[in-house]
Amino acid sequence: MQESNAPRRTRCLASRTGPLLLLGLLALDARAERGEADPFFGEIPMVLTASRLAQSPLDAPAPVTVIDREMIVASGFNEIHDLLRLAPGFLVADHPDGPPAVASHGLGDANARRIKVMVDGRTINSPLWGNVIWDNLPLRVDDVERIEVVRGPNGAAYGVNAFQGVVNIITRAPSTESGRSVVVRAGRNRFYEVGVRLNGEGGGPFDWRLHASRRELTPFEPHYRVVNQEGEWGSAESTTRNAINFNSVLQISALDELSFVIGVSEGASKRGAKGDDDYPPHAEDDRALHLQAGWRRQVDAESVLSLQYFHQGERAAGSWMVSQTYDKRTASFPTSRASEARRHDLELQYDTRLGRRLTGMLGIGVRSEHARSTHLFGTGQWLDSTHGQVFGSVTWNPLAPLKIDLGGTLEHHDYSGRLFSPRIAINYAPDADSALRLSTGTAYRAPSLMESRAFQTDREGDTIRRIGFRVFDPLQSERMRFVDLGYVAQLRPLGVHFDARVFREHYRRFIDDKACVFGECPGVEPADYVPIDPDKKSFYFLNANDFRMTGAEFTVDWRKPGWGRAILSQAFIEIDRGEPYSDKDIPRSAPHSTTALLLIKDFPGRWQASLGYYHNGLYYWMNGGDIVPRTDRFDLRIARRFGPPGSDNEVSLTALSLKGRYADFHADKFRREPDLYLGVRIGW
Repeated sequence: MQESNAPRRTRCLASRTGPLLLLGLLALDARAERGEADPFFGEIPMVLTASRLAQSPLDAPAPVTVIDREMIVASGFNEIHDLLRLAPGFLVADHPDGPPAVASHGLGDANARRIKVMVDGRTINSPLWGNVIWDNLPLRVDDVERIEVVRGPNGAAYGVNAFQGVVNIITRAPSTESGRSVVVRAGRNRFYEVGVRLNGEGGGPFDWRLHASRRELTPFEPHYRVVNQEGEWGSAESTTRNAINFNSVLQISALDELSFVIGVSEGASKRGAKGDDDYPPHAEDDRALHLQAGWRRQVDAESVLSLQYFHQGERAAGSWMVSQTYDKRTASFPTSRASEARRHDLELQYDTRLGRRLTGMLGIGVRSEHARSTHLFGTGQWLDSTHGQVFGSVTWNPLAPLKIDLGGTLEHHDYSGRLFSPRIAINYAPDADSALRLSTGTAYRAPSLMESRAFQTDREGDTIRRIGFRVFDPLQSERMRFVDLGYVAQLRPLGVHFDARVFREHYRRFIDDKACVFGECPGVEPADYVPIDPDKKSFYFLNANDFRMTGAEFTVDWRKPGWGRAILSQAFIEIDRGEPYSDKDIPRSAPHSTTALLLIKDFPGRWQASLGYYHNGLYYWMNGGDIVPRTDRFDLRIARRFGPPGSDNEVSLTALSLKGRYADFHADKFRREPDLYLGVRIGW
């Protein structure tokens, strides 16, 4: 019954979208004077990620959510990916068989890869799958100043793979802190975390910040479930991570600045399920290296030239024996997740004013990626790819209240060929505190290395016993065309910031995977493939459905000095068209509604309490996941500041998931454990 009503709900939403689009076009005829953009951390904070330029959200060509430092602390989250629950339409899931998964408006799976994620403008998506190894980032929540989330395609600014959104994690600058601090957190699930921060003296040309931490956690305990009247254990997970991050800035002259960042993370994860012949209890190791070096020159009052070099390295290890029985025959052979990947990225960008009413940005980037894994690709040789792009934008201000932004990225990638991602955005400001935005454009997602070259095998000697993922035919890039209408307003008398949008996105050539068994797959089977179980499924990638996504979302951020703050985010999504779907979970992968509410209340005596509420309707994680039922999650944090006025010293008690353990990623298999921990931060 729920599925049969979906087209009707979509038509209703579309009927509401049409008049709003018309209203946006008619509003362009009005005239009003416009005030100057507010500075960073002002009442309307500047954003960097929408167009690669610092600008007010009222001028941005795309919708942007800012998760600021106050929200980060008040949420009580101790994992960076959890913070994205605060952005409208974002779905976050943990599971014990790999890193956490993050998706926007559905279409997520175990290797969610349709969102570009950056740290200080540096892409951190894995070169293998294109997903993010969230649990092995070389930084912690304490390192994050704010997160800018572009809620929609942004290929015009960042090229392929900025497909459903862009997340830019902006770390704390060395100049924003001083002295030293220690953070200790400990609680249930054998959780503890110790972090130490050191800062330079400041006041000179060289600023630096060093943060090191160690944490342990057991987010998933063994879960017993009954399948077909037989019981079995689901996977468990415990992790240990050590991370160190060094950030420095050198002002070499009044016009020139050098920056250098290096981060390292390493640790082990204990995963697997008791009695599971394919995935028995075992240990896996992960290492990550992130490096960034940059030069920035203030050419003149309105022109900036910047050069950035990025390097990312990741290494995974872990092997275990699997056994398989078929037709009274049993075979045992090793399997592995060993892999290594590297990325080098060089980018040059120039921003300038071209005239009294015209500003522009132009850049060029070159990237090389390298990976090897005998298990994933059937060869121990390095697989290489290159990627080049030219990007730019021009903003024209023909009238005081009107801005027109034209932007695009032209690029060439070994896996996708030549692609051009354009966007046009029109922003109209009826007054100094509000703006309407109408934008349209095209975005692409290029096939990942796994989707282009996968040949995942388990071998017994020289004989292939099992094939996981593989590729038969070259894939085309996914393409999305979108229309977005947004409204941003600062209602100062009420202390409210309001951000709303409606959108429609048309997806083409969606990349999916399909199962097949030995002898029935579309390609020729390898001569050395002798499966112990011919009925065991393997998977191949293909370009599948075209479909349409329609949605609406809004955020209301209310503040009252001395009282506190309330942030409400709401999203409504429908996926339709494309029947019959290659995967029946495509239209069900987006919950019809999601809600996030964060209440922050200040009390006398430097006490503060915050309550988080997160709701999602029923939806499905695809390809590795399954149904996630309707969920209502409540988090609570109580904290008291102490020490000199203005210091960050505090003691806090945090309870995550007050209702207890809940189904996550796959309702039959995984139960996420609630957290309860005590935290202390002391600085001097």
